[in-house]
Amino acid sequence: MIMRSTLISSLAAAANTYPVMTIFSRPQCGLCYEAKVSIAKAIKRLPKFRYSEIDILKPENQEWFDKYAYDVPVIHFQTAENETVKKIMHKIHEQDVIDLVQKSINARILS
Repeated sequence: MIMRSTLISSLAAAANTYPVMTIFSRPQCGLCYEAKVSIAKAIKRLPKFRYSEIDILKPENQEWFDKYAYDVPVIHFQTAENETVKKIMHKIHEQDVIDLVQKSINARILS
């Protein structure tokens, strides 16, 4: 039986990158802070992936401000460059992050 972590590592190697999680947030946002805490907790229970944060209030992120000004925090998770982005938004708990990652990886494995 192939171990899950080995399978995920194989998928990442095949894609030449690990999955990517991005949080879109803004300063002084209580829900954004809570989402980042949830991500930090969830990371300990998940396989490796790249993580980045985008502050939608920075001028270079105008596109994301236009899209998510009233929806932050928003988390995007993508298992490969050509895969559909899965997302969750607003009140985000640790289990929401875990479910997002696991469902995305399982969908990739089954496809």
